[in-house]
Amino acid sequence: MPGVSFRVNPNYTRISEIVPGLFICGVTELSAETVAKYNITHVINATTEVPNLKCLGNIQRCKLWLEDTPQTYIYPHLELQSDHIQALLSDGGKVLVHCVAGVSRSASICLAYLTKYKCRSLRDAYHLMVKTRPMVRPNLGFWRQLIAFEQEIKKSCGSVRLVRDEAQEDKLLPDVYFRMALPEEKERAEECEKNSSNATCTSLSPPRKRSFQPILEPLPEAVEATA
Repeated sequence: MPGVSFRVNPNYTRISEIVPGLFICGVTELSAETVAKYNITHVINATTEVPNLKCLGNIQRCKLWLEDTPQTYIYPHLELQSDHIQALLSDGGKVLVHCVAGVSRSASICLAYLTKYKCRSLRDAYHLMVKTRPMVRPNLGFWRQLIAFEQEIKKSCGSVRLVRDEAQEDKLLPDVYFRMALPEEKERAEECEKNSSNATCTSLSPPRKRSFQPILEPLPEAVEATA
């Protein structure tokens, strides 16, 4: 079998604890040392290209076989893995979700979990997550499915909107990628973090005029396969 190596920006691949017991990282952070240091009991591999590594030891592993493309159908995994993570954490486990860079596939699974179990909305879930992992950036197709997931489980019209941006290839961006000049945005994220173990967050404030400042950065990622 040919060997596969990955070269990823170390700032993106590092491990982050999103809420107590739930971790996310990129592929180069996967090691027996990481598993031991954070007492990881379960690993969710959100990729097609990364094998379930034997070097991680005798721990439970699940592979989702997801490609990081806007066309990938991730929707069924959002609720299934959210429920799976909740069951594991409730039983005292510690879960590590990973993809290649830890910004799109694994982030989408974690955002779904936060939305269903820890926060009032997808927007609050995103703001909670970026406090510990600011590089989070699911692809546009995943955002569409996350928005639909929130609408279904929260029985709401949704808290995240896709806004037009001519600079983007798809001409659209989720509005959470813009810094909002409103103090309550920060307050909601802080309250969500404070109450994460109780699965509560403040509700969204009524719509108000917002001032946007882009905070977008490119996320260079290179994958090298070596025979």
